[in-house]
Order: sequence, then structure tokens, then C-alpha cells
Amino acid sequence: MTPETIIIIILAVLLAALVTYALIRSRKNKDHNFEITRSLFAILLSDRPHIAASGMHVFLLTECFYDYLPFFWKLKINEDDLKYGALLRDVGKLAVPDEILNKAGKLEKKEMLLVRSHTDRTEKMLSQIEGLQNVAKWIKYHHERIDGKGYYKLKGNEIPVEARIIAITDTYSSIIMGGSYKPTGTREDALAILKMDAGTQFDEELIGYFSHIPAARLNEAGQEVERIMSRYTVE
Repeated sequence: MTPETIIIIILAVLLAALVTYALIRSRKNKDHNFEITRSLFAILLSDRPHIAASGMHVFLLTECFYDYLPFFWKLKINEDDLKYGALLRDVGKLAVPDEILNKAGKLEKKEMLLVRSHTDRTEKMLSQIEGLQNVAKWIKYHHERIDGKGYYKLKGNEIPVEARIIAITDTYSSIIMGGSYKPTGTREDALAILKMDAGTQFDEELIGYFSHIPAARLNEAGQEVERIMSRYTVE
């Protein structure tokens, strides 16, 4: 067993303990519970800050998105499962070296397959955690496309609604936050890209709801991530 594998196993166990603890407390004080979960998530992934920050940003964006969904959409979704899925959707990337995740330019075929495998890894990790089995059933599909050209070739309503929601917040986050070789974008940049790909990559109706979220609410998500990460990021 390699050192990297041991580290992944340890992190998976810690994340399992974190979520189990959070779920136990959820009936008592749900808002406080999620705040604790986000903070512990940041601590556990302090040596992979890009994954931690991305997870928290998508969590907060998804939380905001849920608030602005029409009631009939909310009836289709378990709010807590949606939030946990948003936070933990990329934990499978812990098995992918940073030099591949942050590589400039096009990935080689083997590298691309390794990156794409993070959805399967995430599903397997979450399926072992009591209370997150339902999340594991759909989280692997958050890179699917409405036109059927995603990882698993699901299309339209074949894609679980939770995965369609997180596909939007994940993409918005990646544009706003940028990366090692990708400049950060503005809200206007992100919305323009989302709208351009509505009906092909993203659910067109959901894009309509997301685009009406006030800029101040979306900006708050980024500010909150900066506040949390400033406490726990290892320099």
C-alpha cells in the first residue's frame, strides 16, 4: 500500500467521522451543524486548499440556489443531501496528483481518465458513510450533460435533478475562482457561459432560475469561503 493510498484512506475515515457527527447533530441545530461541517472540511483538506475552497464555494452556491428554486422543484430534492453532495462532490480528487489537476494545457489520455475517475471514487467513498448512501447514488453524475455527451452519457431527465443543480454551481464556481493556469472570471462572465450552454450542457430551466439570483447573494459565497480558508489554510 503506497503512502498516497494510506493518506486517502485516513482522509476518507476522517471525512466519514465528520459527516456522521454532523448528521447526528442535524436535528438539533442544522445551520450550526453545516457551519461546523464546512470548517472541519477545511481543516482536513488544508494541504489541498483548492479542493477544500472549491467544495465550500459550491456548497454555499448550491445552498443559495436552493433558496431561489420554485417550490415544485424543492419538492423533488432532499435539501440536506443536496448540500452534502455539493460539499463532498470532488473528494475523489484526493487520489489525483496536484500536478495533473493543475496542469497547464491539454491532459494526456491517461491523465484525463484519472481525473474522470474521481466521480467513481467519490461515489465509493460516500456509499460507505451512514446517511450518505442516497447522495452516493447521484453524485457521480454531476459532470453529465443534458445533450448526453457527459462522462456516463446520461441525457435530459435521465440525469438526477441534484446532479443537474450541482453541475451549474460547480461550473459557476470554477469560472469565478479560476485556477493555477486559469484567470478568475466575473459573475457576468460565468452567467454568459452558463446561458450559452443552456439546453446542451445544462438544464435550461434551472439556468433561468440561477441567473435571477441577486449578485450580492452569489458574491457572499465567495467572501465566506475566503473567511473560512484564511483560518485553516497551511502556508
